[in-house]
Amino acid sequence: MPENDGVPPRRRGPGGPSSTHGPGRRACVRRPARAALAGAAAAVAVLSGCAGSGPGAAPLTLADSYATTHMFARYGVEGFLEDVAAQGPGETEIDYFPSGQLGGPRDIADLTQAGAIDIAPAAPAYLSDQLPLSSVTDLPGLAEDSCTASAAFWDLLDEDGILYREEYEPRGLRPLWVAVIPSYEIMTVSTPVRKPADLDGLTIRSSGGAMDTNVEGLGGAPVSMPAADAYEALSRHTVDGISFPYASVTPYRLEEVLGYSTKGLNAGSFAIPYVIAEDAWQQLPAEQQERIRTAGEQASDRLCAGIEEENPASEQLMRDAGVEFTELTPEEQEEFAARLDPLRAEWADAMDAAGRPGTEVLTAYESAVQAHSADADTPADERSGEK
Repeated sequence: MPENDGVPPRRRGPGGPSSTHGPGRRACVRRPARAALAGAAAAVAVLSGCAGSGPGAAPLTLADSYATTHMFARYGVEGFLEDVAAQGPGETEIDYFPSGQLGGPRDIADLTQAGAIDIAPAAPAYLSDQLPLSSVTDLPGLAEDSCTASAAFWDLLDEDGILYREEYEPRGLRPLWVAVIPSYEIMTVSTPVRKPADLDGLTIRSSGGAMDTNVEGLGGAPVSMPAADAYEALSRHTVDGISFPYASVTPYRLEEVLGYSTKGLNAGSFAIPYVIAEDAWQQLPAEQQERIRTAGEQASDRLCAGIEEENPASEQLMRDAGVEFTELTPEEQEEFAARLDPLRAEWADAMDAAGRPGTEVLTAYESAVQAHSADADTPADERSGEK
């Protein structure tokens, strides 16, 4: 599967030829390198080739591992770049490297902490050794819609939040926007799954972190790998199936190699904050900080709404491609829940035993989910106090 999903690279914005962007926005995007970049020094060398020739500071660099067709790019990064360009006087230039051009998810996060990249995703599932508490969002049976989960996660990520204090601030990372894809299902090539026993002996692709525990709790054998590797792993039968939400299937064309999917399982979520290096943040003027902060908030809002739209649309595309759905009955859902629900307390206990505030984080996230779920169920006029 091509690294950039067959999407042609975008030309440079202001400061380079063939600009396709408005003032203040740059997208210095190159074709993905076939060999992985090794270490921060290599990344700095690549980034320096995209440095702006205009006056002022060098552009900020934003990198991720997602194709420009992916919803994280379309609803998140694209809008963020447009909003940064549109808000206020002056320029905030950002060079964007999508499609894993600067490495995989872990490489990019490490380069951000090293100061070679300014803005990047830091997914807890891929960084379980660095951000173990943040994988609370990936536990099963919590939020069922993206906007509730994203708002709850953000409560723990802002400057007063426990996850910011415990994990991001010590690593010099400041969250800017967040996406959470909830309601993971089990999807397989050749084995329909209706009960946990059907997973016995099956190898299931997992995003890592808490999702590994979720798959193990159901009786499967988790195989951690980035989402971009799932197509090849399924087509070559390296794994028997995947733990995925519907919305993430079609961006990777996985409907082409899948045969079956559960419906109604809610086997966990995937959360991904985009962060800026604190050193880069502190070097920005106050007006640019506010511009980026506001653009990040808007990116979070667009992403959750976009994910909610993508899920049913992707499900229909999967059905059109011939994927058979096993719609779980309430009794079958309870059988899966009996395996999954205890995993939350087990996760918290394991974190507590390791000297980390697992129970405190789980309680905070569950409370935030409950609060935002109640907000979502309350009419807007009542939330604002209007009668």
